[in-house]
Amino acid sequence: MNLSLKLKNLRKNENITQEELTKRIGINLSTYKQYETNRTEPDIETLKKIADYFDVSLDYLCDRPRPSFIDKSTWSDNKKELLNMIENLNDYECERVKGIVIACTQAINEMPKRIK
Repeated sequence: MNLSLKLKNLRKNENITQEELTKRIGINLSTYKQYETNRTEPDIETLKKIADYFDVSLDYLCDRPRPSFIDKSTWSDNKKELLNMIENLNDYECERVKGIVIACTQAINEMPKRIK
């Protein structure tokens, strides 16, 4: 998928207008419209602002997927929050949390389907 389509899809997934986005990231509206219509491409600083806003990598925007890249653009806020919490844990804390998550997952899977 080319950059213009990715930008449009990311923006629509966030349910914001072009005007709202450009105000939030501090770029010119008419310039941004050209990005979504594939008339021009953003410079690296603008790409960084866009990537940061949508919480995606530059590789994703530039169509350079990496095997380790996780596309968080479709994740719920809860999932993103959990990932951010995990990123701040040390190895010992990660092991402890991993054990808790495994136990919770097993308990959920053992519940009768009508309760889930």
